[in-house]
Amino acid sequence: MGSSTSVRQLLSSLPEELRRDAELLLSHLLSVKPWELYFLNELPREVLARFNELLRRRLEGQPLAYLIGEWDCMGRTFKLEPGVLVPRPETELLIEKVLERIKDEPLTGLEIGVGSGCIAVNLLLERPGLKVTGVDVSEKALRVAALNAERHGVTGRLKLLKGDLYRPVEGQRFDFIVSNPPYLPEAAWPELPPEVRAEDKTALVAGRKGTEVIERIVRGAPEHLKRGGWLFLEIGHDQGAFVEELLRRAGFTEVNIFKDYAGQDRVAVAQWS
Repeated sequence: MGSSTSVRQLLSSLPEELRRDAELLLSHLLSVKPWELYFLNELPREVLARFNELLRRRLEGQPLAYLIGEWDCMGRTFKLEPGVLVPRPETELLIEKVLERIKDEPLTGLEIGVGSGCIAVNLLLERPGLKVTGVDVSEKALRVAALNAERHGVTGRLKLLKGDLYRPVEGQRFDFIVSNPPYLPEAAWPELPPEVRAEDKTALVAGRKGTEVIERIVRGAPEHLKRGGWLFLEIGHDQGAFVEELLRRAGFTEVNIFKDYAGQDRVAVAQWS
């Protein structure tokens, strides 16, 4: 091409299924909103070269969120790096269910597998009286979560600890526990789209059954919840009946399984009394 090219022409030349990703890549490179792209006439050569490189990597299966370096959750933007789980719409449902049950008063929460921090940070922003402890086995995830806490001004109310599940908080009790744990079975991994398999496998796959991590969280929750406290879990699309029975056998009451917008099991909510 010449020294520049038309933005509208470039976008319209792409297959429809790629156009939205292309808009997001371009808007990121140009620091504009996607809809503003169509008011731009020419694209500088250096921007076009960078765009073509990112689009090539996207076609090779790299997640769009990693190429951009950030992603939205609950209308807020969070920094991301390869190896840190990308926020999904299903997790927004989990956040909504927590907010329905916790009031804006001095409360303490524990997030198991804090990842990018999108759950904890959104909760802290919506409930100024809340303090959250986030644990993760990944140093990278903890670093990214710290950056997101700083970005959104909640660093003073988010404590980040490295370790597996409840190990970093032994002897502590919380008003609620929330987790989006790995819940895919090992057999599902090869069938996932390349862009999903480019994420951290340990954040997605729990083991042979897919419920191994959920079982460990439920088993340890009574020792770390205050009386009347809540447990919130994101779960697999076909795990509702199993998780409900698991929670009831562990002594939880007020057990509810909520479906996502596709009508599939997605969030388990239970109270410890």
